[in-house]
Amino acid sequence: METVTRNITDLADDERTVIERFVGKHLAENQRIVVQVLDADSDVIGQRPRTAADYAILADLDDIEADLLSDAMTRRSPGRDIPL
Repeated sequence: METVTRNITDLADDERTVIERFVGKHLAENQRIVVQVLDADSDVIGQRPRTAADYAILADLDDIEADLLSDAMTRRSPGRDIPL
């Protein structure tokens, strides 16, 4: 599975038009489009996101910030001995 994230303001006019036609609605300047590309035989359709990458919350962070946040989320995951 691959996740592609783009801010609407970063799209060229023709790209934005194609995406708006695809999703069937006008996209606002403060929105972001997130597309997941799956293998045809994948069984993840309908599954809930499980990682930070699945939620695309690391997209605007640099590598160091993303590593720190991922590490903190992993250490505080349910089932771990570290209290929330």
